[in-house]
Amino acid sequence: MGNNEQAELSSETSQFTNAVIGEDALIDPDVMVGYRYHPDCGPARIGKNSILRKGTVIYGDVNIGDHFHSTHYAVIRAMVQMGDYCTLLNHSTIEGIVRMGNGVRIMSHVYIPSRTWFGDNVFVGPGVKFLNDRYPGRREPAPEPRGATVEDDVMIGGGCTILPGVTIGERSFIAAGAGVNKDVPPRSFVVGVPGRISPLPDHLDMPNSRQLTRQNRDFWNPEGEYPGVSIWPDYWSERFGTE
Repeated sequence: MGNNEQAELSSETSQFTNAVIGEDALIDPDVMVGYRYHPDCGPARIGKNSILRKGTVIYGDVNIGDHFHSTHYAVIRAMVQMGDYCTLLNHSTIEGIVRMGNGVRIMSHVYIPSRTWFGDNVFVGPGVKFLNDRYPGRREPAPEPRGATVEDDVMIGGGCTILPGVTIGERSFIAAGAGVNKDVPPRSFVVGVPGRISPLPDHLDMPNSRQLTRQNRDFWNPEGEYPGVSIWPDYWSERFGTE
């Protein structure tokens, strides 16, 4: 799909009247790129080889690198900056004024508020909630919100809550369901609510897999080889069959 392609908005089409989209993008119907939240806003810019699934909404003033992938009903509001190989999966929201490096993979049902910062090769599991105000609505004048800072190669398990203003150090591993309420030193392991911090075990002391954080096509990509029943684990096939 070429740059600046325009289409009339309807239930069967997508709109790109305020967007610059790189070469070889795969875009479903019912995608909005460059939503004009203000008359003076700039276009959304998305790099080459991107995949945008049905229901994706991307505001103007967003800049995204190459090999971006969004799935159904993902929302990205204004002033977001992303590097290459970033992913935002089903029903996840980025509220705007967020920075992501390269290879940031956000799974489904994740909430990321304004002023949250990510380094490179970060994985965020499903259902994670980031916050940016410790006392919302209870301070006058209201302070400027401040989200978390997540450094390179951090792994955040599903269902975690990340409180405002914390820094999660490089290579740290946040176990599923943990609550992070204070800074986490680099190469730490965090478990529980509130999160208990301990040194990272040797078997987890490594960067995140680049096969995970820098995928150039998703498993369900129509340009890949159709897997058919081969996708089923052998032990499932033996018990339940493949029909």
